[in-house]
Amino acid sequence: MKTLARFAFAVSVGAVCLLGVSTVMAGKKGIPAPPPPVLCGCVCSDGSIVIVHAENEAGCPAACANACPQEM
Repeated sequence: MKTLARFAFAVSVGAVCLLGVSTVMAGKKGIPAPPPPVLCGCVCSDGSIVIVHAENEAGCPAACANACPQEM
């Protein structure tokens, strides 16, 4: 009976350690992902509408200028 109690105790301690380690590993947070780029809606001089990406809101005018067809 003593051997069975020791075995049960060892198994329960092992299970608690395994669950504890997996819980700690699951709770770790990595480096957060960068914010997604900004979508800019551009209305070109020819009347077409273009959707482009920019790094931030301030970069929308430059992204629109590059995306719209240039008049010759």
